[in-house]
Amino acid sequence: MPSLQTARCVANAKNNGAKTIGQIYKEQSDYAMEQTWDNDIQSKVAYIYDFFHDDQPRLAEGMTYEDTTKTRIDVKFIVKSYQSMDKDQVDYYVQFKPSQPIRFTENDELYYFETDYKSTYGNTFPVGCYLDLPDDRNVYHKWLICREERANQFPKYLVLPCDYELCWIETNGKDRIKRRMWSVLRMQSSYTIGQYTDRVFTRTDNQNKIWLPLNKLTEKFWYTNSEDTTMRIVVSAPTEHPLIWACTKIENIQPIGIQKLTIYQTVWSDNRDYIEKDENGHIIGMWASYFDSEIAPTDPSTPTTPPSSITAKISASTSTIKVGGSYKNLTVNLFNDSNEDITTEYSDATFTWTCSIDDEDWTDKVTWRAGTEYNQKKVKFPNDTSTIGKILSVKCEIVKDNLPIKSEILPLELTE
Repeated sequence: MPSLQTARCVANAKNNGAKTIGQIYKEQSDYAMEQTWDNDIQSKVAYIYDFFHDDQPRLAEGMTYEDTTKTRIDVKFIVKSYQSMDKDQVDYYVQFKPSQPIRFTENDELYYFETDYKSTYGNTFPVGCYLDLPDDRNVYHKWLICREERANQFPKYLVLPCDYELCWIETNGKDRIKRRMWSVLRMQSSYTIGQYTDRVFTRTDNQNKIWLPLNKLTEKFWYTNSEDTTMRIVVSAPTEHPLIWACTKIENIQPIGIQKLTIYQTVWSDNRDYIEKDENGHIIGMWASYFDSEIAPTDPSTPTTPPSSITAKISASTSTIKVGGSYKNLTVNLFNDSNEDITTEYSDATFTWTCSIDDEDWTDKVTWRAGTEYNQKKVKFPNDTSTIGKILSVKCEIVKDNLPIKSEILPLELTE
């Protein structure tokens, strides 16, 4: 048996690629966690996604997953407490398998997180994502991942149940669009009796908070220091006299990925606000500031075919492009799951063309020119003879109503 001094020397001895005893223990713990995962009563099959990959956006419970655009993920649902001293919703946590990736490449289902969130806002995965979790009856409920709890091993993520579908009017140029998104209601401490009196007026004094994922829709929220011009929203039970709130503060950096609104209660106005009902008289929408413009708000348009079943293919006359040559014509077409050409449905979409060589971005190094049609583009390669024989990979992303569709890659060989 070696002496204590010898054992210490062995434990501290390291060469190239050697691991510490702690690193070895961590790997062994990760392995044990993976092998015993399904035996834990906390383990669940969940589905993770962002707002734009939600194929049942009006539901917060009872979702189904046949042909879903959401991504299956294994989690453990961890309850740390059952009560809250501040009367707010208690915090819950989820844990992923040690083998679960948190960085993604182009072939991963969650690669859109890298392009649409991490590179755009700086999110840490999976903050800002929705997560569908089953209860003890195997009924799925929608949750929002709100924060990362870092750790040396087995990091966890704070999740809160989505308990309110927020409705608001988005102003986009000349268009006014009715938006809906599931959110999390939070308490905001108020130290008054519900009224505030200055030298002239007495008014309601009640505050709350509402949390949503930060994305291309919620980033447009705004507020001013005037109750008359700031953004107004309805946060209320569906009654004949809904509660109206004015946005008084917006936070989006603690953490990055969550858009936090502080809202201040104001009054309903029949001249500005609107309760939408169906043919049976049931309330289906409550809209603040609905009549603030002569332009009537409209529902967001959606493609007739779900984006998950649409493919986009780029075509060209040949499979080569000349270095320093003339422009080459490119055309992208979209097809549904029956292989029918539906390109005309995307005449008002945004087409973004990119190209690369050996994973190096060449989008700004080539010359682009608009094509004859909305789905066409012309590209000209510079006179760089060092690239002869390499492959120029061309891609196109088509975005309609904030729903992206990525084309298949068109490889073009660079020739003299």
